[in-house]
Amino acid sequence: MAVPLSIDTAAAAVRPDAADVTAWAADQRVFISSVMGDLAAERRAVAESIAKLGAYPVWFEDFGGRDDDAQAAYLGEVGSSTIYVGILARTYGRLLPSRRSATHEEYREAERLGLRMSVWVRADEDFQGDQQSFVYEVRLFHTTGRFTTPDDLSTGVTARLRQIAAEDLSPWLKLGDTIFRAHDVRDNGKALSVRASIHTPAVVANLEGMRPGVWAGKRETHITYGGRSFAVRVRSVVTHATTARATGVEIELERATDLDRSGTAFTVSLNGQSYSFDDVTEINIRHVLFGEPPPRGLFSLGGSISDPLAQMPQTTLPTETHNAVLGLLVTESLVGSGRASRVITLRIAPKGPDGRRVVLTWAGRSDRGTLGEERTVDGLLRV
Repeated sequence: MAVPLSIDTAAAAVRPDAADVTAWAADQRVFISSVMGDLAAERRAVAESIAKLGAYPVWFEDFGGRDDDAQAAYLGEVGSSTIYVGILARTYGRLLPSRRSATHEEYREAERLGLRMSVWVRADEDFQGDQQSFVYEVRLFHTTGRFTTPDDLSTGVTARLRQIAAEDLSPWLKLGDTIFRAHDVRDNGKALSVRASIHTPAVVANLEGMRPGVWAGKRETHITYGGRSFAVRVRSVVTHATTARATGVEIELERATDLDRSGTAFTVSLNGQSYSFDDVTEINIRHVLFGEPPPRGLFSLGGSISDPLAQMPQTTLPTETHNAVLGLLVTESLVGSGRASRVITLRIAPKGPDGRRVVLTWAGRSDRGTLGEERTVDGLLRV
């Protein structure tokens, strides 16, 4: 039976101060995607608001002359960016050879690369047929903002970028069976330090119980965050009261390389069919997430991974918290088990009439210490 998770459900992204936002923004390239002529004023307003925040606006008007064809230039600039801002109005745009517009191609590329997303739709718009389908596709995975004028679009984009900054500067983290937001995680390859502000007393108690000499049993556990998951040993846990509702926590950890679960990659032959290590991993994750049946007898030969859904709380969680918890459990199941090197992206759609769609991309195992082959699965989360 899965051990219940202890989750700091009252956790919220800490509002960063101006200096932290400026430092964060300096590392951000924000791609502006829309049709050109009809939204010229909106594009300029957004570019100016991005620059004012301290980030670098990436937009066609600044591309300049180059040898690339137009489509390669668009997609190349998406690939060099960290955040995608889409602006959608009535017009879909001219079709490319792919039979999609440049804006649609840019959106798809941003999703494929796992960029942070901020998509805005002009209010009360009478969309063209292709644009209506595009807007529906976007809204399947993202909550879109609404705008009527360039000024309110600029204000909305600025607020969204500040929200992304707060989220990036307060990552979700799983330590053992405890999940909370961290102010920061510092990792030098051998030791880690985690700072957090905890709002749930039971979570504080769980973390204090991990102190050496207090924890019943060994002080080894797993840490999972940011697509990573690996074994650690707890060296110290220091708590201090900050407000009536929060407790500051500082945790010192060391990597437990002797507990590494990576093992050796293998190939399985079954009924005349060969399955690589990455094949078995993909079959595993399709089985536990989407309920797809594996080839009979495969898991007895190649092993199975833990079911990340088995530990999901039965109580209703806010959407952001639900997705964060699920992402951590999937990462631990894949990476913590040594089946993958890193989870690259995990996109979870709002629950629809047929279920909740999930798109997961990870890097497979590599014996050279680098990221392995990328694999992607796309399906409806099993009930």
